[in-house]
Order: sequence, then structure tokens, then C-alpha cells
Amino acid sequence: MRALWIRWVLRDLRHRWLLVTAIALVLALGTGTYAALSSTSEWRTRSNDASFALLGMHDLKLTLTPGAYVPRGTLRGLVEDSASAAVVAGMAERLVVPTQVSVQSPGGEVLVPGRVVGADPSDIDTVDIAFGRALDPADAVPTAVLEQKFAAAYDLPSSGDLRLRGEVEVGYVGLGVGPEEFVIDTGGIGLFGADSGFAVVYTTLDGAQAVASAPGVVNDLVLALEPDADRSAVVNDLAESLASAQPPISATVTTRDDVLAYQVLYDDIEGDQRFWTVISALMIAGATLAAVNLISRVMDGQRREIGIGMALGTPARRLAIRPFAVAGAIALLGVVLGLLVAAALSVPLRGVYSGLLPLPVWHTPFVIEPFLVAAAIGVVVPLLATALPVRRALRVQPVDAIRVGHLAATGSGLSTAALHIPGRSVAQMPVRNVLRTPRRTLLTALGIAAAVGLMVGLGGMLDSLHATLDIGERESVGGAPDRLMVSLDGVYSRSDPSLAQIAAAPGVASVAPALRVPTTAEGPRGSVELVVEVLDPQTAPWRPTVSTGEATGGLLLTELAASDLGVVPGDTVQLEHPVVTAQGLQPGSSEVVVAGTHPYPLRPIAFLDPDSATILGPSSVATTVTVMPEPSADLADLRRAVAAVPGVSAVTTPTDLVDQMSDPLDMLTGVLGVIAVVTLVLALLIAINAASITAEERRREHATMLAFGLSHRFVLGLSMAEGAVIGALGTAIGTALGVLLTRLMVYGQLPQTLPEVAMTATVSPGTIVLAVAVGTAAVALAPLVTARRLARMDVTGTLRLVE
Repeated sequence: MRALWIRWVLRDLRHRWLLVTAIALVLALGTGTYAALSSTSEWRTRSNDASFALLGMHDLKLTLTPGAYVPRGTLRGLVEDSASAAVVAGMAERLVVPTQVSVQSPGGEVLVPGRVVGADPSDIDTVDIAFGRALDPADAVPTAVLEQKFAAAYDLPSSGDLRLRGEVEVGYVGLGVGPEEFVIDTGGIGLFGADSGFAVVYTTLDGAQAVASAPGVVNDLVLALEPDADRSAVVNDLAESLASAQPPISATVTTRDDVLAYQVLYDDIEGDQRFWTVISALMIAGATLAAVNLISRVMDGQRREIGIGMALGTPARRLAIRPFAVAGAIALLGVVLGLLVAAALSVPLRGVYSGLLPLPVWHTPFVIEPFLVAAAIGVVVPLLATALPVRRALRVQPVDAIRVGHLAATGSGLSTAALHIPGRSVAQMPVRNVLRTPRRTLLTALGIAAAVGLMVGLGGMLDSLHATLDIGERESVGGAPDRLMVSLDGVYSRSDPSLAQIAAAPGVASVAPALRVPTTAEGPRGSVELVVEVLDPQTAPWRPTVSTGEATGGLLLTELAASDLGVVPGDTVQLEHPVVTAQGLQPGSSEVVVAGTHPYPLRPIAFLDPDSATILGPSSVATTVTVMPEPSADLADLRRAVAAVPGVSAVTTPTDLVDQMSDPLDMLTGVLGVIAVVTLVLALLIAINAASITAEERRREHATMLAFGLSHRFVLGLSMAEGAVIGALGTAIGTALGVLLTRLMVYGQLPQTLPEVAMTATVSPGTIVLAVAVGTAAVALAPLVTARRLARMDVTGTLRLVE
């Protein structure tokens, strides 16, 4: 008897091998995608830990206010004299200065802003050399190492020549990266892949002093603490030491947690995992619904055989062997295929992440935990999906089970609604078939909806990013798209010869010096880091759009900054800011009225009108210059000429930052593209499987129509029309789900990953049209796979089957 049941089960599997494989693959796509995406969090955590440890990431950093310098040894002496000296394991003074970098690439000259990081050899914040060699004491001063991601963006060789500040020639001997540059700080935000618009040059302390023409000075100190040190206590102690120095030193003390690269790399892991969890949950939900629907329909098809077995007195536990054996085969095959799917998806995901984040160390092992979770789901789903119809079949009278036979679908009162549709009964058939089996229709539609929802959600994420970039570009360009924004390497008097030289450069029509300083605003909801620029809206060549309030009379904040601070126009904030004095920049604090808001998407950007800016010091100083070119000026030549002026650290255009923000979209598109392909395959599999089972269930109906003279094409068209109705229902549900997913991710998740960026949730018409086309067409065209079977149908033999 046991051998008989084994042969019977094997016969079932052989007869339905294609369907068993297809259902297992549906489950495998959901579980394998979950396992692959969840593994990336473990990869990144391990790789981050190893990379920061390899390069000796600092515990604390002491940074002077931009433009301020102290003699070499001053910061080291301050730490050595502090009460926390005993817990300091090591320290290194540095000179970090902004610069303009010019380098010849295979595509021509590259001119971008950047910074020079000068430090003597130590075990803190070292540079990992990817190509070329490290700096040697015998090298000429200055000699440098170029940041590798920037070099890769322009296909630069491992050694060559740079021009810094327009006039300083520097040879670089290698390509590498420091821990603070794992993610480039772009205007106060960290963007993966935004490396082409910013260059970091590593050199010795003497080399940086030579580049900056500032011998014997430093403006930065990095420290390593003993493992048991109280980091917060050391921060407070050093802040007090800075304030009590004579004269007081305007500087900030930050921890490694405040480093943008450190924040983004670790915070993004948690944010990405939440995002992947949502995506994986929808994938598994869609696969589960599809599997439950398909397995239930297969089991319903065996109800007649179960009824015959019950009539012959076969025990229920034996009758359940066959369907559960099929379910077990689906579960086992699903686990195996899920492992293969996870391994296959890991390959492109590994490539995308390692290309997006070229860390010195990458650990990408196979992570067993998420796969075990996914495998458990893959085993439980088919067993539960089988238990429900088998239980239902075993609870009815044998005669009722036999009567169902191949017509597994029972009628529904909803099908009578189709009688009111105009037209012949044959034309009503697709809608009546959909309505008479509402459970199956809904399960199939929900499976399609999950896939379509993912497509719309992923497309909406990209649409939202593009919409945010469009807002940023519109606000950046304003009414002066050709202007140049010149950053100075310190605080300059407006009568300084350097500013006069900028104004006299060939092609310059006018200049507008301005003061731009970093500040911290404190409001009812917390504090926000700002970059405040003094701007006269009456005379400035460019001005921001005012969305609420006024442009004058106080601080003009971004809408995001105002929201995070919990203020509206007319409220006041406490502003911690530097004050320009005869002794240099000194710390200050003022209460400032919020005049209005503007819609720029980067939170730190803020403005003060000249009357309100008296808190910053005299109005006769500047740290930036806006250059308006003559109509006939060549912008590339003008940019090069201005960059060569002494004191100029960077020359940028209004769209530079937006262009840098655009670069990571290609990387993100790569990750989302992998998921989108899996989602499309899932939708097609659900549609094809449903169509195949429906064709098997309706063989007698189709044979009857063929016997009455209807053409094969017409019968196939009816099946396609039925599929189109189900596809349209699933697409409508999925589109709504995708829009909701987009808003959830943009307004709920991304602010935790990119708190400095004000995202706008948008789903473009193109994304919806694509989803509708794929969702509806996939189910509508799926019956075409049964066309050959329909054409070869033995009509007489099919109709000969007796209930």
C-alpha cells in the first residue's frame, strides 16, 4: 500500500511538474529576495567596522572656525594641559583648507572644489592606498595622494599632477581614501556616488601649509581616546579649555558620531534595512498570496478524487497524503530555488554596493539567518495553503465533493450582476467568471497588486528624487544661471586686493561680496546646523524664493529647517554664531527673528539681510563673492581665471551641487532595477500560473464553446478578457498601494536617512502608465501560453467526461 501511495504521489508530481516548479519559483522569488536584501545589512555593518578600524578613525576632533588658524602646537598643548590628558591615547594636528582642484583627465580639464588635508604620519585617520604608493619623507613638498573615488569618476591614473588654488603645482603619487571621505560631504549632506564634484587631496602638514601659504599654523586636531574613556566628559572638558584660553579659541569639539561619513554609513544601514524589509514583505506577500491561490486551486481540482476516496471508505489521513506530498515537494523545491535566487541576487547587489561604497575592506559572506527565516516562510506557506482546501474537501459529503469534479469553482451570487451587462451571454462570460469565484479573483488580484505596488513604489522613489533635484535646480539657478559662486579661504575685507583682482578678471561684469558663516539655531523642537549668508534682496544678483513671510527683517530659513526647529515667521530662535572681530572670529550668541522661509531642499541654507546681520560683525568683510559674467564671456575660461586669484578656495556654478546629487541616482537605479526585474518576473509568473490553472479548470467550458462552432481565437480572447479584468483590478489596488508606499518611504523613512534633504513625494504619470501597462497586460496576455494546448484539445474526449 505504501508503494502504491508513493507511485501515486510521483504520478501527481510528474503530471504537474511544470506547475509545481512554477509555484515553487514564485515562492523562491519572494523568499530569495528577502534573504538577499537582508544580507546587505550584515555586509555593510561588518565592512564599516573593519574599514574604520583599519584606518584608525578618530574618537574626537577639534575644529577651528573656518578661516581661523593657530600656531602649530597650540591645540596639542591645550589638550596636554587639560584635565582629560590622561585618557588621550594619541593625537595629530592637521591643517584642512578648502581649495580649487584642476587636473587633466582623458576627457579634458577637470576643475572642481575640494579640500587639502595635511597631517604628519600617525595612527589616527590614516589613508588607505588603493593604487600607487603612500607619501614618503623624501618626497618634495608638497606631494600628495588623491582621493580615489574622485579619481575613478574621471578615470585618472594612479599618479600625475594637480593644480591647487589656480597656481600651486602638486604631484600626486597614489590614490587612496581617509575614513572621513568614505562618503563625501556635499554641502552638509552625505551622498553615495557624489564624488565627481569634489576632490580631496591628502598631504603632509608642511605640504598643506605650503599650499595654503600659511607656514607654521594648524586648524584641526584629531584624538584617539583610551577604550574606557568617558567621551562626553572629554568633550565638555576640551570645550571649557577652548573658552578659557587667552585669547579664547573659536572652535568646536565633535565625536566620530558627528562625522558625516560615519553617520551616513551606519544610519543608512538601519534605514535601508527598513526599506528592504518593506520591499521584501511586499514581495513575500505577493508570492504568498499567489502560492496560496495557485495551490488551493490545484487542491480544489483534486476534490473529486478525494470525494471518491471518501466514498470508498479510505481514511481521511490517507486521502491527505497526496495533496500534502505535492505541497511538501513545492516547499522543498521552493527552498532550494530560494537559495539559488538569493545567491543570484547577491552577485549584482554585491557589485552595486562595492561600487557605490569603495571601502578598504568588504565582507560579503552568505548570511544564514535571513535565509532561514525566508525558508521557514517558504515551507509553511504551501503547507497552510494545502491544509485549507483539503480540510474543506474532507468536511463535505462525498457526493458533494464528487459533484464538484473538475468544476472546482462554485457559483457566487455576485455573478448575477453580470446579467445586467448589455450584450450576449458569451460576451458576459469573462465578467461572470470573475464574479462567480470572488475568493480566487481577489487572491490573484492581490498577488498582482503586490507586484504592481512594488513597481509603482520603486518608480515613485526615483520620481521623488528627481522632483527634489528639479526644485533644487530651480531655486539654485533663480534668475542668474550663469553666475559663479566664489568661496574665499578666510574672512577678507571688501577692499582687499584679492577681491579687486576678482572684479578685474577678464569677462567679469560685476561682483557682489558677501559673508557666509556656519551657525547653529536653537528652537522649540531642537537645534539645526545652518550656513547663513548675508544677502541684500534689493541689490543681490540672485535671491531665493520666499514661500512664507518676508525676505528681510530676520532669518530666512528653509521650510525644512523651520519645521525641524518648530518655528514660523515671527518667532525667534537662539543663534550660535561666530563674530568677526579685530582678533579674528570669536564665538557669539544672539536671539534672531525668523522673517520667512524658502523652498530650497537642503536644510542648512539660510539668509540674513544686512540690517539683521550686524550680529556677525562689520559689514565690510566677506567670505564669498558672487561673480556675474559678461554676456560674451567664456564661463570655463572665467572660472579658471578666478580660481587662480590668491585667496580663492573654490569656484562653483549654481547647478554644481544639484549635478553631484544627480550622480547617485544611477547607483540607486541599479539597486532598484534589480528588484524591479524580480518584481516583473513575479508578476508574469503569477499571471501565467493563474492562466494555466484556469485553462485546466475550464477545459469542458472551452470544449463546449468549440463544439458549438466558436473559434479557438474567440475562446482564447474570452480568457484574455477575463485576465484583463483581473489585471485591471490588481493594477488599481497595486497603484494605490504603490503611491502609499512612496509616501511612506519619502516622508517616513528618508528623513531618517537624509535629514538634511526636504524630499517631495511624487509619482509621475509615466510610472503609473508603465505599471498599468505591465499589470494589466501581464494577466491579459498570460492565456497566450495556453493557446497551443487549446488548439490541440480533443473536444470529443473532453466532453465525454462524466460527473
